[in-house]
Amino acid sequence: MRPVLRLVTLLAFAATACGPSAGVKRAQTLLDRGDYRGAADAADQELGKTPGDAQLTRIRIRAALGLGDARDAVARYRGWRAGRDDEDLAALRTMALTTLWQGLTSPSAQVQVQAIRAIERLEIEDFARDVGDRMGDDDDVVAAAAAIAVLRAFPQAPDVATEMLKSDDPQARAIAVEGIGRKVGKHAAEDLRFAAVDQDPRVRAAAAAALAALADPADTERLTELATDTSADVRNVALRALARGKRGDLGALAQAALADASLGVRLAAVDLLVASRGRDAARPLLEHADLMVAAYAARALRDPTAGAAAVDRALAADDWTIRAGVVNLLEVALGKDGARARAEKAASDRAVGVQIAAARLLAYLGDRPRAIAIYAAALAAGEPDDRVGAAAELAHLGDPRGAAALEQLAAAPEPGVRRSVITAHRAARVITPGLWGALADDDAGNRIEAAAALYELGAR
Repeated sequence: MRPVLRLVTLLAFAATACGPSAGVKRAQTLLDRGDYRGAADAADQELGKTPGDAQLTRIRIRAALGLGDARDAVARYRGWRAGRDDEDLAALRTMALTTLWQGLTSPSAQVQVQAIRAIERLEIEDFARDVGDRMGDDDDVVAAAAAIAVLRAFPQAPDVATEMLKSDDPQARAIAVEGIGRKVGKHAAEDLRFAAVDQDPRVRAAAAAALAALADPADTERLTELATDTSADVRNVALRALARGKRGDLGALAQAALADASLGVRLAAVDLLVASRGRDAARPLLEHADLMVAAYAARALRDPTAGAAAVDRALAADDWTIRAGVVNLLEVALGKDGARARAEKAASDRAVGVQIAAARLLAYLGDRPRAIAIYAAALAAGEPDDRVGAAAELAHLGDPRGAAALEQLAAAPEPGVRRSVITAHRAARVITPGLWGALADDDAGNRIEAAAALYELGAR
């Protein structure tokens, strides 16, 4: 059976108790045959007699998707949805799964990989064979992603994944290393160790993460070498890997890394220093010139009396991102009482991003009304990214202004902002017209993300 026809079969509608009408059966039959134009015409004819019929509307939406007209499908769902309180999850499931399948057949390798990864993460078994077929793709990146996705389901998948470790494409090698590390682990230890000396930093970073999960002391020397890699990403992953498990005293390595140009590496160095020499090793860092390192040391020390000064210095930083980052550390570093007082002060910060971080902490500490007020103000004053964050938090807290703002922001002209809105729906655990409207987004990646979010949020 051709994949598109099999998809139609997989998405077949459950019959009602009295069974579908003759008109519905005819439209459904045409749809099952892949005659999308015929199905569309038949459904339109029947909808003229029974406008608003849910089953016919779903058939018409599926026909529009089969004809490649996502905008029409979304518009038809919007028209059916008008005046109703609840979403039609069956229709949204149809739209989401069809969009994911179309991603698998996209001419873009990156869109195919995005769809494959979404299907793997969501464990959509209906597409297992379609994903498995991509192991034979001419693009190694697609083949690697497909092999990892079905690694335990297809007997040939381990061989394909192992072959991708030697691909000429570094992205394919990185995908294979990450997936083998995640799904095979110690049984593929030698392959993962070999990948640690790959010429591409993406592969080395994936190997370092995989070796960290093995927690084998035999890999300490190799990870130590990676901790001085030319790539900051690799250094970061390697240092955090060394901070896990019993690796001996690596304090000298951690001290050297505290001078790294990358903030992420410097913070990883704090973790390694504490893992090597205990919490008290963080105490001298409270006076560190790097305000974020000092605050992070206070978090590691967890001594409110000793750490308060370091935290307060960082909260007075000129860089608002440092102030926001420190707010996120307050509760662990200073305890609930110390955190609450500083969060209240940070709620009046001149940067909206800091206000949102403070509101998040206040909500966690139990002051939901205060947090909601801060988020609501941020909706009017913030940049698009700030407004998206505030809207997601409001929606998560059940304030209707959050969902309304997400719907509005979903129409932003910037594809990146629209992508963040889709992600925000997942964080807030809500479905709005802005989310299912993204199934017709001009950006193919956004369409895949929206489909995956809808499925995750209940359209399954």
